[in-house]
Amino acid sequence: MLRSRSVSLLSDVERFLADAPRPCTYARSERVASSPLHPSLLHRLRGLRAARPVLSVLDSKFGGVPYVEEAALSWGGHRFLGQVRFDEVPEPPPGLPSRGLLALDLALARFGAPVFRVRWYPDPSEAKARPLAPPRSVGRWETRLRFSSGFSLPGGSAWTAPLPADDEELHEAWMEWTPEGYLEDEWGAESSCHRLMGHPSGGLEDFGPVPGLGDTPEAYVMLWRIDLDRVAGFDWGTNWVYAVVHRDDLAANRLERAVVVTANA
Repeated sequence: MLRSRSVSLLSDVERFLADAPRPCTYARSERVASSPLHPSLLHRLRGLRAARPVLSVLDSKFGGVPYVEEAALSWGGHRFLGQVRFDEVPEPPPGLPSRGLLALDLALARFGAPVFRVRWYPDPSEAKARPLAPPRSVGRWETRLRFSSGFSLPGGSAWTAPLPADDEELHEAWMEWTPEGYLEDEWGAESSCHRLMGHPSGGLEDFGPVPGLGDTPEAYVMLWRIDLDRVAGFDWGTNWVYAVVHRDDLAANRLERAVVVTANA
């Protein structure tokens, strides 16, 4: 179809596709127990009891016992979503910290979009971890996060940039096509796949200044995108959750300054 338009357009798109991929890391959920942390009525009718958390406080995961260093951290009104320990990530993409643990908690929002608490531990260890009774988790299942290297592609208007603006047929065909091996975290509800780094998602284009921090989205790195997760047992409706951090804060390893926003998938 591109060749039928013009040879020069084909060449432009080939150059775009050669330059567009950006390294990222995919994170997939894997259940670690045969019962959920929070059994549904159906599970209880089947005689299944609530599972006890089994993963270490230092493991990358959704649900279970979070890693905490603060002596007086309150869980009133918060639920534990998950955490990533960066030294568990093989072949991390450029810019991702090689060490440290990033954790997210969900505040019980009364109205509107969910509100998150970011916790950052640059040098986590079992010796620093505080004993903690497991708080309630956002997901119903405890899952281990398994990481794999990959590549992402531009989202939103950046993905259609090499195409003529007035060629609707070409735009439609382009949006239905995905190069093999890319966008593994966008294959729908059954993938339970999330992404670290890579291109920012198209849904973030709608933001003006990032809430609470200022500056436009271009000044921030999409550190962790959390999609819906059928394995862990949570979803965000028509949105995804994005942990973003200013480029200066990422370079200075100040991930406690990251902010979490929700935007269209």
